[in-house]
Amino acid sequence: MIRQFLLYGHGGAYNHGAEAIVKCTVRLLNKLYSENKVILSTHFKDQDVEFNLPVDEFCERNPDYLEMDRNSLQKGEYDKLIYESTLDKITENTVCLSVGGDNYCYENWQKWKRIHETVLERGALSILWSCSIEPAMVKDEIVDTLKSHHMITVRESLTFNALKSKGINNIIQCADIAFLLEAKECNLPDSFITGNTVAINVSPLVVRRENIKGIILKNIENLVKSILENTDMNVALVPHVLMPTDNDLTLLQEIYNKINDKRVYIFYEKLSAAEYKYIISKCRFGVFARTHASIAAYSSCIPSIVIGYSVKSKGIAIDLGLEEYVLPLESFKDDCSLLSMFNKLIHDEFKIKQILSEKMPLYKEKAKFPLSLINQLIKNP
Repeated sequence: MIRQFLLYGHGGAYNHGAEAIVKCTVRLLNKLYSENKVILSTHFKDQDVEFNLPVDEFCERNPDYLEMDRNSLQKGEYDKLIYESTLDKITENTVCLSVGGDNYCYENWQKWKRIHETVLERGALSILWSCSIEPAMVKDEIVDTLKSHHMITVRESLTFNALKSKGINNIIQCADIAFLLEAKECNLPDSFITGNTVAINVSPLVVRRENIKGIILKNIENLVKSILENTDMNVALVPHVLMPTDNDLTLLQEIYNKINDKRVYIFYEKLSAAEYKYIISKCRFGVFARTHASIAAYSSCIPSIVIGYSVKSKGIAIDLGLEEYVLPLESFKDDCSLLSMFNKLIHDEFKIKQILSEKMPLYKEKAKFPLSLINQLIKNP
């Protein structure tokens, strides 16, 4: 029997963390089931085709109802019509994985609930996959929704403990599936010194949430200037999300223009998650706002600072024993907060590499673990 899997909650491959989650998930499903069909419900099919997401079929949103929803005062009333093509694919033999990662962290989480409810109505399996959820969100209606999933795989302990405290027991703690992504070699510029370059990523998301206007970019500018003036390391500005409304390149370009130094390189090329991982893996250090850029670094044993804006980045660092190298947004007190932590990172370089080298093999196995549980659910729903 051909097993059908429906992956939904995916926003598009220009978010290369989302790309990594889908690719790693499909790769494992293909290993588990030699005969299967994978359908991807996506917001931007063209992005997924461009980056060769390995699925058999796509479902897209209905653009007419999407426009009606944008103009509606009652948000959510068109959700089932927007995702009609996705809902049409669900049968009792479908295994549905909500792969958005942190989709239940946002106020519009009810649209995923509506898909989940249809899954249950049709007797299919509903799994919330490789997720993080802000503890403050875990209350009232969302608790009931989470409890009704057949399984929830949680990628870090902060979410796991928050769900447990609310009596949600259908949960398995694992590691983010993207830890399993294999790097793909790509061309590196002449200014890139393998093993002696610092990868830096910043996102519009953290800038929108900063407590003091302009403090994040000022910290990064000061960090880059200090690296150039006081070390022999070069700098690579590495985007990881390039969505039209949430594009890391916008801010990285601003930094690049201000620094204007030949030892600094910005990656404009359209690269895959695996290629970004290759770049990061060839660096000496990393400073990242995007969680999946930090995952690329951790899984390559590259000492890194994470600009911590969410439960996922903090929780993953805690689980790896590296929480002291997370700089929460509220800790940006002055223009040198990031530089101070970077100096500590340099001091602790070999200790961090040892921690990651020791932990990573077992940690990656934890990412694979939920696949065996899916198999059990299919056999004993």
